[in-house]
Amino acid sequence: MSDRVDIERVREATGLVALISRYVPLQPKGREWLGLCPFHEDNKPSFTVVTHKQNSFYKCHACGASGDCFTFVQEYLKKDFSEAIRFLAEQAGITLSYTRSESVSSESKTKLRAAMQWASDLYVSELCNGDTGKVASTAIDSRGFSENSVQDFSIGVAPAGWTFLSDRVREDKNRTATCIASGLVRKKEESGRIYDTFRNRLMFPICDEAGSPIGFGARRLDENEEPKYINSPETSLFQKSKTLYGLHLANRSIRERNCAVVVEGYTDVIACHQAGLTNVVATLGTSLTKDHASLLSRICDQVILVFDGDEAGQRAADRAIEVFISRPIDVRICVLPSGQDPADIASAGDTLQQHLDAACDVISYKLKNLEIEVQSTDTLSGRQKVIESCIENLAHLGLSKLDGVRRPLVLEKIGSLLGITMQQIEAILKNYTSSVQQQRSKKQDQQVKVVPTSDISRSRLLAEREFLSICLYDPTEASATLREHKDFDLTVENFHDQTSANIAQIILPQLTAGTPRSMQDTLSELDDTSRMLASSLFFDGQRLCQDAGSVMVAIETSLSAFEKKLLNQSIDNQVHQVKQVVDPAERAEAAQHALESIRQQKSAGCTSQTPIKSIT
Repeated sequence: MSDRVDIERVREATGLVALISRYVPLQPKGREWLGLCPFHEDNKPSFTVVTHKQNSFYKCHACGASGDCFTFVQEYLKKDFSEAIRFLAEQAGITLSYTRSESVSSESKTKLRAAMQWASDLYVSELCNGDTGKVASTAIDSRGFSENSVQDFSIGVAPAGWTFLSDRVREDKNRTATCIASGLVRKKEESGRIYDTFRNRLMFPICDEAGSPIGFGARRLDENEEPKYINSPETSLFQKSKTLYGLHLANRSIRERNCAVVVEGYTDVIACHQAGLTNVVATLGTSLTKDHASLLSRICDQVILVFDGDEAGQRAADRAIEVFISRPIDVRICVLPSGQDPADIASAGDTLQQHLDAACDVISYKLKNLEIEVQSTDTLSGRQKVIESCIENLAHLGLSKLDGVRRPLVLEKIGSLLGITMQQIEAILKNYTSSVQQQRSKKQDQQVKVVPTSDISRSRLLAEREFLSICLYDPTEASATLREHKDFDLTVENFHDQTSANIAQIILPQLTAGTPRSMQDTLSELDDTSRMLASSLFFDGQRLCQDAGSVMVAIETSLSAFEKKLLNQSIDNQVHQVKQVVDPAERAEAAQHALESIRQQKSAGCTSQTPIKSIT
């Protein structure tokens, strides 16, 4: 909790009218400001903001809501007092006394905010300039976006060149460092020169709840360029798992309707808002997270999740169920016709709202197909297996974590759909939980020991991460290359760095099996530390592919470097083992076996700079 001095500093630095105007349109009336109250259904302006007295405050003469800047943030943004202080302090660029020892200061965040706003303004202005601006305007027009929508969402364009931003920041070292930290520009290690991260792309600013840009989503203008979308890397301001696109514009509507609609893309959000569905937000190329669920549960009681009707949509729905099932919030699933997205349907008038009205609750959605499977099974034992599999699947998605009043309500719903009792469901859940605990215990016993980062050579760490960079950037090509190198036995144990090993544990099984995961799916499975590294490595992969001239060349180069490091490590280990043998005759025999093993490895296509004769 902040002390009294901090509270007064933040209060004095916060303009109450400016704060509230972000969420509630205000009009001057004499020395005061008037608007519709955000805390009740208000058709006649009854909400007053008073700033001419000693302490600024707001008051609704209809419902009685009143308070200062801290109260407004608490009540409207659903934050506790400590969170409200932090939020307002960050907006004002104030470092609180109890946070001065933290690694990321308010000052650095203020600089990041300024850099993001500066870049956003430049991208917006570029829409009216040059050939890239014309191409971008054509792309915007083709989607039917109005001028108001372009302005509301601050859509801009990054020119096709490599130095649009970097030319403007190169002379200012402080701004250069901030722009590198923000991911707006990148720096080549060899030459030290900086270049633009975003090139020849439509730019969609990603804003915080206050409407300030904290990152960017960028869509390709050249349809032959990959990937289709890229996002800013994560920073102290921007974490994809905690951010929803368009929330600053949708916040008021979500509260008024007590419902949030979650879609998957930037353009879907814009199209929906333009069609009058202003309570729509989107994830940022990641699956829904617990932080997203927590954020939405603070401001509404119902969430409608919109997915495609294909297999990928089914997987996304399962992940969403896992995130929301234990939350005290009504979650419904809206499945769109195959081949259509919200933007397509929104342009057709009221059709999308009809789909949203027909959305079903998560349990009914999950059990719909399984119910058909149960009814189509002839034998009692077959039906029993299907039902048990169904319950176990729901348990995996979070059913076993339910507690309080919500648990019996959900179990009763499942029981009625499957035709079984709550006691039977509880028995299946108990067996499932016991089985999971046993598997978890066994896994912990077999856990891979990873070398501490401090003991890893820089070249080995670089080899690991460059290889992962290419795999994350283009998993399809990486998968094909790995399957061609069948003699290369790549496992998680090959990675010495813990965070790299965490990423490898998620992606390697799919890569070697020929079923690569998308970046979105990978990020959804990682912890915060691993997720931040993976995001950074993805952008490194883009650079490595560009420097190499093609994805295939980059993959082959990185794989070769990694193989070489692994062989060197294997040789070092065998040399060490031979040297531990005391008896001369036994040592000679061990050396012979080691030499034969090394020759076999070298014949597989690897090379080493370790002299073979050094074994003896």
